[in-house]
Amino acid sequence: MRRSILFFLLSCCCITVKAQQPADTTIYNIADQLPYPLVKSCAIELHPGWTVDSAKLCGETQLFSILAQNIRYPEAARTENIQGTVVVSCIIEPGSGRMSNMKLLKDIGGGCGAEAMRVLKALDTLGLRWKPGILEGKPVRVKHALPIKFRLQESLPYYINYDGDTIYSVLQNPADFKGGIDSLVSFIINRLDYPTAWADSCKTGVIEMAAMIQTDGHLKVINQLDFNNLGMDFQFEALRLARKSGGMWIPAEYGGKAVNSSIPLRVVFKSDAPLCASTNEKFDKAMLLADEGATLLEQEKTDEAIAKWNQALALQPDNCEILYYRGTAYMNQNKREEACKDYNRIKELIGVTWFEEVRRLVCGY
Repeated sequence: MRRSILFFLLSCCCITVKAQQPADTTIYNIADQLPYPLVKSCAIELHPGWTVDSAKLCGETQLFSILAQNIRYPEAARTENIQGTVVVSCIIEPGSGRMSNMKLLKDIGGGCGAEAMRVLKALDTLGLRWKPGILEGKPVRVKHALPIKFRLQESLPYYINYDGDTIYSVLQNPADFKGGIDSLVSFIINRLDYPTAWADSCKTGVIEMAAMIQTDGHLKVINQLDFNNLGMDFQFEALRLARKSGGMWIPAEYGGKAVNSSIPLRVVFKSDAPLCASTNEKFDKAMLLADEGATLLEQEKTDEAIAKWNQALALQPDNCEILYYRGTAYMNQNKREEACKDYNRIKELIGVTWFEEVRRLVCGY
Protein backbone atom coordinates (compact mmCIF):
# COMPACT_ATOMS: atom_id res chain seq x y z
CA MET A 1 0.00 0.00 0.00
CA ARG A 2 2.82 2.38 0.94
CA ARG A 3 4.56 1.78 -2.39
CA SER A 4 1.33 2.48 -4.27
CA ILE A 5 0.93 5.80 -2.49
CA LEU A 6 4.55 6.70 -3.19
CA PHE A 7 4.14 5.84 -6.87
CA PHE A 8 0.99 7.95 -7.06
CA LEU A 9 2.75 10.93 -5.44
CA LEU A 10 5.73 10.62 -7.74
CA SER A 11 3.43 10.42 -10.76
CA CYS A 12 1.64 13.58 -9.65
CA CYS A 13 4.97 15.33 -9.24
CA CYS A 14 5.95 14.38 -12.77
CA ILE A 15 2.71 15.76 -14.22
CA THR A 16 3.17 19.01 -12.29
CA VAL A 17 6.75 19.47 -13.43
CA LYS A 18 5.78 19.02 -17.06
CA ALA A 19 3.20 21.77 -16.73
CA GLN A 20 5.73 24.22 -15.30
CA GLN A 21 8.99 25.77 -16.40
CA PRO A 22 11.88 23.33 -15.76
CA ALA A 23 13.56 23.85 -12.39
CA ASP A 24 17.08 25.22 -12.27
CA THR A 25 19.26 22.20 -11.47
CA THR A 26 22.54 24.10 -11.83
CA ILE A 27 24.92 23.72 -8.89
CA TYR A 28 26.42 27.08 -7.93
CA ASN A 29 29.66 27.59 -6.05
CA ILE A 30 28.83 31.19 -5.12
CA ALA A 31 25.60 33.01 -4.36
CA ASP A 32 24.40 36.41 -3.19
CA GLN A 33 23.40 34.77 0.09
CA LEU A 34 25.09 31.54 1.16
CA PRO A 35 23.16 28.71 2.85
CA TYR A 36 23.06 28.46 6.63
CA PRO A 37 21.56 25.94 9.10
CA LEU A 38 18.03 26.62 10.32
CA VAL A 39 17.99 26.24 14.10
CA LYS A 40 14.66 27.14 15.70
CA SER A 41 16.24 29.09 18.56
CA CYS A 42 18.11 31.25 16.01
CA ALA A 43 15.02 32.31 14.03
CA ILE A 44 15.10 36.05 13.24
CA GLU A 45 11.51 36.58 14.39
CA LEU A 46 12.48 35.51 17.91
CA HIS A 47 15.19 38.16 18.17
CA PRO A 48 14.17 41.79 17.47
CA GLY A 49 16.93 43.65 15.70
CA TRP A 50 18.61 40.57 14.28
CA THR A 51 19.68 40.43 10.65
CA VAL A 52 20.19 37.47 8.33
CA ASP A 53 23.87 37.56 9.29
CA SER A 54 22.89 37.26 12.97
CA ALA A 55 20.73 34.20 12.30
CA LYS A 56 23.49 32.69 10.12
CA LEU A 57 26.14 33.12 12.82
CA CYS A 58 23.83 31.74 15.51
CA GLY A 59 22.85 28.71 13.38
CA GLU A 60 26.44 27.88 12.44
CA THR A 61 27.63 28.24 16.05
CA GLN A 62 24.94 25.90 17.34
CA LEU A 63 25.51 23.39 14.54
CA PHE A 64 29.24 23.12 15.25
CA SER A 65 28.50 22.84 18.97
CA ILE A 66 26.12 19.94 18.32
CA LEU A 67 28.64 18.30 15.98
CA ALA A 68 31.34 18.55 18.67
CA GLN A 69 29.05 16.94 21.24
CA ASN A 70 28.00 14.04 19.01
CA ILE A 71 31.21 13.12 17.23
CA ARG A 72 32.95 10.09 18.72
CA TYR A 73 36.69 10.35 18.31
CA PRO A 74 37.66 7.18 16.37
CA GLU A 75 39.84 4.84 18.40
CA ALA A 76 42.24 4.36 15.48
CA ALA A 77 42.75 8.14 15.23
CA ARG A 78 43.23 8.41 18.98
CA THR A 79 45.77 5.56 19.03
CA GLU A 80 47.72 7.02 16.09
CA ASN A 81 47.50 10.57 17.51
CA ILE A 82 45.69 11.82 14.39
CA GLN A 83 44.10 15.25 14.57
CA GLY A 84 43.19 17.97 12.12
CA THR A 85 40.26 19.20 10.03
CA VAL A 86 37.97 17.04 7.92
CA VAL A 87 36.08 18.89 5.18
CA VAL A 88 32.74 17.55 3.94
CA SER A 89 31.08 19.01 0.86
CA CYS A 90 27.38 18.81 0.14
CA ILE A 91 24.68 20.47 -1.96
CA ILE A 92 21.97 22.40 -0.12
CA GLU A 93 18.73 21.72 -1.95
CA PRO A 94 16.48 24.80 -2.32
CA GLY A 95 13.22 22.88 -2.15
CA SER A 96 13.72 20.67 0.90
CA GLY A 97 16.56 22.49 2.64
CA ARG A 98 18.33 19.14 2.99
CA MET A 99 21.94 18.18 2.33
CA SER A 100 22.55 15.96 -0.69
CA ASN A 101 25.60 14.54 -2.50
CA MET A 102 27.73 14.49 0.66
CA LYS A 103 31.39 13.84 -0.14
CA LEU A 104 34.69 14.01 1.66
CA LEU A 105 36.80 16.85 0.30
CA LYS A 106 39.53 16.33 2.87
CA ASP A 107 40.15 13.37 5.17
CA ILE A 108 42.84 13.07 7.82
CA GLY A 109 42.55 9.29 8.22
CA GLY A 110 41.98 7.11 11.25
CA GLY A 111 38.24 6.96 10.57
CA CYS A 112 37.72 10.70 11.14
CA GLY A 113 36.21 11.28 7.69
CA ALA A 114 33.72 8.43 8.10
CA GLU A 115 32.75 9.71 11.56
CA ALA A 116 32.13 13.24 10.25
CA MET A 117 29.94 11.83 7.47
CA ARG A 118 28.03 9.64 9.95
CA VAL A 119 27.10 12.52 12.22
CA LEU A 120 26.12 14.87 9.38
CA LYS A 121 23.92 12.21 7.75
CA ALA A 122 22.32 11.46 11.13
CA LEU A 123 21.53 15.15 11.71
CA ASP A 124 20.04 15.43 8.22
CA THR A 125 17.86 12.38 8.87
CA LEU A 126 16.79 13.74 12.26
CA GLY A 127 15.55 16.98 10.71
CA LEU A 128 18.41 19.46 10.29
CA ARG A 129 17.38 21.83 7.50
CA TRP A 130 19.12 24.75 5.78
CA LYS A 131 18.15 28.14 4.47
CA PRO A 132 19.04 27.69 0.79
CA GLY A 133 21.45 29.92 -1.09
CA ILE A 134 19.93 32.92 -2.88
CA LEU A 135 21.08 34.13 -6.30
CA GLU A 136 19.37 37.08 -8.02
CA GLY A 137 16.50 36.83 -5.58
CA LYS A 138 15.83 33.10 -6.17
CA PRO A 139 16.75 30.03 -4.11
CA VAL A 140 19.30 27.87 -5.93
CA ARG A 141 21.35 24.73 -5.40
CA VAL A 142 24.64 25.73 -3.78
CA LYS A 143 27.68 23.59 -3.10
CA HIS A 144 28.67 24.04 0.53
CA ALA A 145 31.73 22.93 2.52
CA LEU A 146 31.71 22.09 6.23
CA PRO A 147 35.04 22.01 8.10
CA ILE A 148 34.92 19.69 11.12
CA LYS A 149 37.83 19.78 13.55
CA PHE A 150 39.21 16.71 15.28
CA ARG A 151 41.50 17.68 18.13
CA LEU A 152 42.95 15.39 20.78
CA GLN A 153 43.01 16.75 24.27
CA GLU A 154 44.47 15.11 27.32
CA SER A 155 41.40 14.28 29.34
CA LEU A 156 41.39 15.63 32.87
CA PRO A 157 40.17 13.44 35.74
CA TYR A 158 37.79 16.21 36.84
CA TYR A 159 35.50 18.95 35.56
CA ILE A 160 34.31 22.23 37.03
CA ASN A 161 30.56 22.78 37.28
CA TYR A 162 28.58 26.02 37.01
CA ASP A 163 28.98 26.69 40.74
CA GLY A 164 32.76 26.44 40.47
CA ASP A 165 32.99 23.06 42.22
CA THR A 166 35.75 20.70 41.07
CA ILE A 167 34.15 17.27 40.60
CA TYR A 168 36.24 14.20 39.79
CA SER A 169 34.90 11.72 37.21
CA VAL A 170 37.96 9.43 37.24
CA LEU A 171 38.27 7.76 40.63
CA GLN A 172 40.40 5.18 42.38
CA ASN A 173 37.64 4.55 44.91
CA PRO A 174 34.08 5.83 44.35
CA ALA A 175 32.06 7.49 47.06
CA ASP A 176 30.02 5.14 49.25
CA PHE A 177 27.36 5.38 51.94
CA LYS A 178 28.60 4.27 55.36
CA GLY A 179 27.44 0.70 55.75
CA GLY A 180 27.03 0.17 52.00
CA ILE A 181 24.07 0.05 49.64
CA ASP A 182 21.80 -1.81 52.08
CA SER A 183 22.27 0.93 54.66
CA LEU A 184 21.48 3.58 52.02
CA VAL A 185 18.27 1.82 50.99
CA SER A 186 17.25 1.45 54.64
CA PHE A 187 18.02 5.13 55.27
CA ILE A 188 15.85 6.26 52.34
CA ILE A 189 12.94 4.00 53.27
CA ASN A 190 12.95 4.94 56.95
CA ARG A 191 13.73 8.64 56.69
CA LEU A 192 11.76 9.71 53.61
CA ASP A 193 8.44 11.31 54.57
CA TYR A 194 5.49 11.46 52.21
CA PRO A 195 4.16 15.06 52.35
CA THR A 196 1.26 14.96 54.81
CA ALA A 197 -0.95 17.38 52.85
CA TRP A 198 -0.89 14.94 49.91
CA ALA A 199 -1.45 11.68 51.80
CA ASP A 200 -4.78 10.96 50.09
CA SER A 201 -3.67 12.18 46.66
CA CYS A 202 -2.06 8.83 45.81
CA LYS A 203 0.72 10.64 43.93
CA THR A 204 3.48 8.22 43.03
CA GLY A 205 6.76 8.88 41.31
CA VAL A 206 10.52 9.19 41.24
CA ILE A 207 12.67 12.21 41.96
CA GLU A 208 16.28 11.87 40.92
CA MET A 209 18.99 14.15 42.22
CA ALA A 210 22.52 14.67 40.96
CA ALA A 211 24.41 14.91 44.23
CA MET A 212 28.00 15.92 44.92
CA ILE A 213 29.65 13.94 47.71
CA GLN A 214 32.11 16.37 49.23
CA THR A 215 35.49 15.60 50.73
CA ASP A 216 34.11 15.89 54.29
CA GLY A 217 31.39 13.30 53.61
CA HIS A 218 28.59 15.84 53.27
CA LEU A 219 26.26 15.99 50.30
CA LYS A 220 25.32 18.88 48.03
CA VAL A 221 22.42 18.55 45.56
CA ILE A 222 23.44 19.93 42.16
CA ASN A 223 20.32 19.20 40.14
CA GLN A 224 16.92 17.60 40.57
CA LEU A 225 14.53 15.92 38.12
CA ASP A 226 10.89 15.35 39.07
CA PHE A 227 10.10 12.63 36.52
CA ASN A 228 6.42 12.37 37.53
CA ASN A 229 5.73 16.08 38.09
CA LEU A 230 4.96 15.46 41.77
CA GLY A 231 5.40 19.11 42.68
CA MET A 232 7.26 21.40 45.06
CA ASP A 233 6.31 19.67 48.33
CA PHE A 234 7.75 16.38 47.09
CA GLN A 235 10.83 18.06 45.64
CA PHE A 236 11.48 19.79 48.97
CA GLU A 237 11.12 16.51 50.86
CA ALA A 238 13.61 14.84 48.51
CA LEU A 239 16.08 17.67 49.17
CA ARG A 240 15.46 17.44 52.92
CA LEU A 241 16.20 13.70 52.86
CA ALA A 242 19.43 14.29 50.92
CA ARG A 243 20.55 16.88 53.45
CA LYS A 244 19.79 14.48 56.33
CA SER A 245 22.49 12.22 54.93
CA GLY A 246 25.19 14.82 55.52
CA GLY A 247 28.29 13.27 57.09
CA MET A 248 27.10 9.73 56.33
CA TRP A 249 29.17 9.37 53.16
CA ILE A 250 32.67 8.08 52.59
CA PRO A 251 34.18 10.45 50.00
CA ALA A 252 35.72 9.26 46.74
CA GLU A 253 39.48 9.05 46.35
CA TYR A 254 41.87 10.02 43.59
CA GLY A 255 45.64 10.15 43.85
CA GLY A 256 45.47 8.92 47.43
CA LYS A 257 43.31 11.81 48.67
CA ALA A 258 39.61 12.54 49.19
CA VAL A 259 37.95 14.36 46.28
CA ASN A 260 34.50 15.64 45.32
CA SER A 261 32.47 13.26 43.13
CA SER A 262 28.95 13.05 41.76
CA ILE A 263 26.35 10.30 42.18
CA PRO A 264 22.69 9.89 41.17
CA LEU A 265 20.35 9.64 44.16
CA ARG A 266 16.81 8.41 43.45
CA VAL A 267 13.87 8.49 45.84
CA VAL A 268 10.46 6.92 45.27
CA PHE A 269 7.28 8.41 46.70
CA LYS A 270 4.26 6.16 47.38
CA SER A 271 1.46 6.95 49.82
CA ASP A 272 0.62 4.46 52.60
CA ALA A 273 -3.05 5.47 52.52
CA PRO A 274 -5.26 2.35 52.01
CA LEU A 275 -7.10 3.90 49.07
CA CYS A 276 -3.76 4.28 47.22
CA ALA A 277 -2.98 0.56 47.07
CA SER A 278 -4.12 0.10 43.45
CA THR A 279 -2.28 3.26 42.32
CA ASN A 280 0.92 1.99 43.95
CA GLU A 281 0.45 -1.37 42.27
CA LYS A 282 0.12 0.30 38.84
CA PHE A 283 3.25 2.33 39.49
CA ASP A 284 5.27 -0.74 40.52
CA LYS A 285 4.10 -2.64 37.46
CA ALA A 286 4.96 0.30 35.16
CA MET A 287 8.49 0.53 36.58
CA LEU A 288 9.03 -3.23 36.15
CA LEU A 289 7.89 -2.96 32.52
CA ALA A 290 10.23 0.01 32.02
CA ASP A 291 13.17 -2.02 33.36
CA GLU A 292 12.25 -4.92 31.06
CA GLY A 293 12.19 -2.48 28.15
CA ALA A 294 15.67 -1.18 29.05
CA THR A 295 17.00 -4.74 29.14
CA LEU A 296 15.48 -5.49 25.72
CA LEU A 297 17.03 -2.32 24.30
CA GLU A 298 20.46 -3.42 25.53
CA GLN A 299 19.85 -6.64 23.56
CA GLU A 300 19.09 -4.48 20.48
CA LYS A 301 15.45 -5.58 20.49
CA THR A 302 14.12 -2.07 19.97
CA ASP A 303 10.58 -2.93 18.85
CA GLU A 304 10.10 -5.24 21.82
CA ALA A 305 11.47 -2.55 24.15
CA ILE A 306 9.04 0.03 22.77
CA ALA A 307 6.19 -2.45 23.25
CA LYS A 308 7.12 -2.75 26.95
CA TRP A 309 7.28 1.02 27.35
CA ASN A 310 3.90 1.35 25.63
CA GLN A 311 2.47 -0.97 28.29
CA ALA A 312 4.19 1.00 31.05
CA LEU A 313 2.87 4.33 29.74
CA ALA A 314 -0.64 2.92 29.54
CA LEU A 315 -0.37 2.58 33.33
CA GLN A 316 1.55 5.84 33.89
CA PRO A 317 1.01 8.09 30.84
CA ASP A 318 2.89 11.09 32.25
CA ASN A 319 6.02 9.32 33.46
CA CYS A 320 8.74 11.49 31.90
CA GLU A 321 11.49 8.93 32.44
CA ILE A 322 9.64 6.29 30.41
CA LEU A 323 8.62 8.88 27.79
CA TYR A 324 12.31 9.70 27.37
CA TYR A 325 13.24 6.01 26.97
CA ARG A 326 10.61 5.54 24.28
CA GLY A 327 11.34 8.84 22.52
CA THR A 328 15.04 8.06 22.30
CA ALA A 329 14.29 4.60 20.90
CA TYR A 330 12.04 6.20 18.27
CA MET A 331 14.84 8.68 17.47
CA ASN A 332 17.26 5.82 16.90
CA GLN A 333 14.74 4.36 14.45
CA ASN A 334 14.56 7.73 12.63
CA LYS A 335 10.89 8.10 13.69
CA ARG A 336 11.21 11.82 14.29
CA GLU A 337 7.51 12.63 14.63
CA GLU A 338 6.93 9.94 17.27
CA ALA A 339 10.10 10.96 19.14
CA CYS A 340 9.08 14.62 19.19
CA LYS A 341 5.65 13.77 20.62
CA ASP A 342 7.38 12.14 23.59
CA TYR A 343 10.09 14.80 23.92
CA ASN A 344 7.65 17.70 23.69
CA ARG A 345 5.31 16.02 26.16
CA ILE A 346 8.16 15.95 28.69
CA LYS A 347 8.69 19.67 28.07
CA GLU A 348 4.98 20.32 28.68
CA LEU A 349 4.93 18.30 31.88
CA ILE A 350 8.03 19.49 33.71
CA GLY A 351 8.93 22.70 31.84
CA VAL A 352 12.59 21.76 31.42
CA THR A 353 14.40 18.83 29.87
CA TRP A 354 17.83 17.37 30.55
CA PHE A 355 18.35 16.92 26.79
CA GLU A 356 17.16 20.33 25.61
CA GLU A 357 19.78 20.94 22.91
CA VAL A 358 18.81 17.75 21.08
CA ARG A 359 15.07 18.39 21.55
CA ARG A 360 15.32 21.92 20.12
CA LEU A 361 17.35 20.83 17.11
CA VAL A 362 15.02 17.97 16.25
CA CYS A 363 11.66 19.31 17.41
CA GLY A 364 12.05 23.10 17.72
CA TYR A 365 10.45 25.11 20.50
